[in-house]
Amino acid sequence: MRDLGGISVAGGRIVSSGLIYRGAALSEATPEDLAFLFGDLGIRLVVDLRCGWERDAKPDAQMPGVKNLHIPFYDADIVGVEYTEPSAGTKVIGRDVACDPIHFYRSLSNPLTVGQMAQALDAVFAHVGRGESVYVHCSGGKDRAGILALLILTVLGADRQIILEDYLLTNVSRDKNYDVTFRRFLRLADGDETRARELVESHRARPQNLEAFYQAIQQEYGGMGSFVRKQLGFDDARIERIRSLCTHI
Repeated sequence: MRDLGGISVAGGRIVSSGLIYRGAALSEATPEDLAFLFGDLGIRLVVDLRCGWERDAKPDAQMPGVKNLHIPFYDADIVGVEYTEPSAGTKVIGRDVACDPIHFYRSLSNPLTVGQMAQALDAVFAHVGRGESVYVHCSGGKDRAGILALLILTVLGADRQIILEDYLLTNVSRDKNYDVTFRRFLRLADGDETRARELVESHRARPQNLEAFYQAIQQEYGGMGSFVRKQLGFDDARIERIRSLCTHI
């Protein structure tokens, strides 16, 4: 997990520390982890972007005084759309799927998922506006959390290169947990070690993933500026108000 604080944005401003954190699911958080997140850091809202089946299988710890909002990007029952397309040479086990990352990132531009993005952003900025720190997560903290972080930072005025640099930081922890990722993909690749290694590599945080999302937004909505305003509901006055709350010189 990491703090979005310290990231440079438009107008020579910097995202304030201690407001918005991104990371992985909290199902394996230790008591010490929870004390740090919700005691030391004072996080009061958790936004869980996972599918319902992921959340049911590995629920977050529920903490007194902390609101946990489930706003999945994909969920057949809640959202009306679910991602089920496996990458070549893999199989679906239960509801777990090894996607093709480029296809997955492009697919996030669908209108139902976009509606969930707007809801998640509304929740984040509403709580931050009340001085309450927020933690956003998906399963591993890379894809869905990465896109929500991209949108948060876009609203706050960060340029694409800086957003990419934050996104790529996920590889620091991901590469340290190679064996865990490899075992998952080996199972989905039906024991094919070569294919599993290819999947581990292709599922790292990579620039082409974000580029695929940007291209889809351009194609479907006419670009990120139009998307933020028309689909996500951020006019100039709202953007300015949020930037004044979340950034500083």
